[in-house]
Amino acid sequence: MLEGAREGERRCLEGKRWGGSAVLMLVDAALDSIGLNYFNIVVPRVRKFWEEFVRTGEIDSFEKLAERSPDDTSLLKIMKNRRVWNVAVSASRVFNALKERECLSDFEALRRWAERAEPEKWREDEIGRIKGVGLVTFQYLRMQAGVDTTMPDKVIKRVLSEEFGINAGDDIAFIREVERFSKEIGYSQIFICWAIWLHESDKGKGEWELTEKDVHPAHQNSFRLRSMR
Repeated sequence: MLEGAREGERRCLEGKRWGGSAVLMLVDAALDSIGLNYFNIVVPRVRKFWEEFVRTGEIDSFEKLAERSPDDTSLLKIMKNRRVWNVAVSASRVFNALKERECLSDFEALRRWAERAEPEKWREDEIGRIKGVGLVTFQYLRMQAGVDTTMPDKVIKRVLSEEFGINAGDDIAFIREVERFSKEIGYSQIFICWAIWLHESDKGKGEWELTEKDVHPAHQNSFRLRSMR
């Protein structure tokens, strides 16, 4: 479990979630935003999105995703939930505009936003204003982009409260308290989150996610999913 948490930490901090595909990171966060079981539902749906859209080049950039509608029938076949695709499409438009404005790659645009974003002002943020994006999704996107922070989801809050007595009056205070705790124990906030998620999940030996080798066009015919043991 700790090895898996280290791998999750590494992939986040190095921008290697989903093989470094910013589009897949966004789709992951959009699916996760409605509270689905991560390893049993979110991961397979992101894999399916990769197989049908990213690998084929149909939607392999923020620009192409931004051109879609939340009511797109092909997207709804992946997950029949308009809210999910409203988050993904609307956020891709924000990131693509930033990408064009500052001459960045897709991931660089995601990372630039994540570094500048402030949890205390998430409701005023272009991403935070999107219907369906709460503080948890806002923080999860920042983590995937490589920012060492935490997301105040119910699992993280319950475990840290029960095991370490970490409680706070609100979610913003909780984020700052975990930041303090992280420095105190010498483990990144991302590592702490992954360790808790993996310990509390029913993942077992289930599938993890796409690797960079899988996503890279030169390896499109050798699709594999790595397992975190």
